[in-house]
Amino acid sequence: MKLSLATSALLIIITASCTSEPKTKTGDSTSVIAVDTTFTAATPKEVGPNCYIYTKNRDTATLELNIAGEELTGLLAYKFFEKDSNTGKIAGELKGDTIIAEYIFDSEGLRSVREVIFVKKDDGNIYEGTGEVIEKQGKMVFKDRSALKFNPTMMFVKTSCK
Repeated sequence: MKLSLATSALLIIITASCTSEPKTKTGDSTSVIAVDTTFTAATPKEVGPNCYIYTKNRDTATLELNIAGEELTGLLAYKFFEKDSNTGKIAGELKGDTIIAEYIFDSEGLRSVREVIFVKKDDGNIYEGTGEVIEKQGKMVFKDRSALKFNPTMMFVKTSCK
């Protein structure tokens, strides 16, 4: 009898705890709030870094990308012979095979921002878009994205990251 009474009491406690509403304490930073643990899609894992290099004669440029889903960050540096080099960070998004990002860089002691657009082609290389730019809200942006050219002039080839 004791065993069945104890079992019954345990079942009542378990049932009561499963059906009670979650409690929330107000005015306290240690509030307990019920959380729905149903997920509709898996969180994308970060891929990267992926590194690329452009070289032609004495000119070099490096691109390092860290991609998480459709968002990306990275480093971009241009070192052209007998010209001021610039180095900075990019942040933007990946839309299909196209990277659209802001490049925040330092050159000649000044911080600047400009839009950069790259496309990854079937050969695995990344091509930088070139076209007419205008100043808009303190940064240089492409006047017409649909008129950009992605030719081998600025082709970044995949390389190992250092």
